[in-house]
Amino acid sequence: MGRLKGLSFAGRLITRPAFSSLLILVVMVALTAVLQKNFFETKSIVRNINAFAPLILLTMGQAVVIIAGGLDLSCGSALSMLTCVLTSVMKKNVPASGVYALAIALTVALGMGFINGVGIGYLRIPPVVLTYATSYVWLGVALFLRPTPGGEAVDWFKAFYNIGGVKGAAEWLKQLGARIPSALILVLLGCALWFLISKTKTGRYIYAVGSNNDSAYESGIDTARVQMIACMINSVFILLAALFFVGQVQSGDARMGDPLTLRAIAAAVVGGIALTGGRGSVYIALVGALILSFVNKIIFFANIPYAFQTLVGGAIVILAIASSQAYSLSSSRALLRESRLS
Repeated sequence: MGRLKGLSFAGRLITRPAFSSLLILVVMVALTAVLQKNFFETKSIVRNINAFAPLILLTMGQAVVIIAGGLDLSCGSALSMLTCVLTSVMKKNVPASGVYALAIALTVALGMGFINGVGIGYLRIPPVVLTYATSYVWLGVALFLRPTPGGEAVDWFKAFYNIGGVKGAAEWLKQLGARIPSALILVLLGCALWFLISKTKTGRYIYAVGSNNDSAYESGIDTARVQMIACMINSVFILLAALFFVGQVQSGDARMGDPLTLRAIAAAVVGGIALTGGRGSVYIALVGALILSFVNKIIFFANIPYAFQTLVGGAIVILAIASSQAYSLSSSRALLRESRLS
């Protein structure tokens, strides 16, 4: 009897999308390690974390919206707009302007989430239609603020990219920055934010609304409010990514986030987030972002000609999604047969 219980537990474990996503990630890491000879060196690890962090943050935010039954096609434009807002408010030689810029950017970010949330939750506009429209609104504002890449950022804003790069930083901060990249701190901050939210009623309601909006409403849940909150949570993750970019390049760009929108959605799906809503883990969506990021590194280090990189990258993503779905399906059937035999 104990043996059967053990088998059932193992069966339930391997049929979860998280297991197949982690398995794919292990394969991607192994391939990258073979192709990139210095993969495990500290400098290489730090560079990888810096390269992966923006997509990870956007994917985690996107996952929250999708789990709640929505979708955000405006996250890339929102990221670009926030970099333009930050660099328009800040003055390089006025350190205090960085604080004002943070406050204003947070307000703007929550405002963008609020607008998307009201449209999706209260006005019942299909998320794809609404966020496609708001993406052009955010892009228009970004171009108005910053027609060409540029702007200013205070020196201490470099801490969002490299703590040790801030002029006059204490020695212990430089040592901390050398060991723990700022990008990793931002990702951990995002994970902590979701951990706290997931332990509240709102976190549970997000899954309930995404699983079945009508049933959740009949159960007394204010479904429109929950979807609005999910969009605002997403906007906080977008802001974290914007802080990283501004800390890195010290300027704003109205087109900076364009390539990241569809990649964030694809990464969430690779990470096991169901586009139908209500299923998946924000933390495993992070794994999906890592998988997509390693895809790019594999293509680069494999010396695939530039003309074929997009084709190969898309094929690998499709293969990863198909493998994950096929693995989960076959494992579920095996577990069903096991339960019938027992």
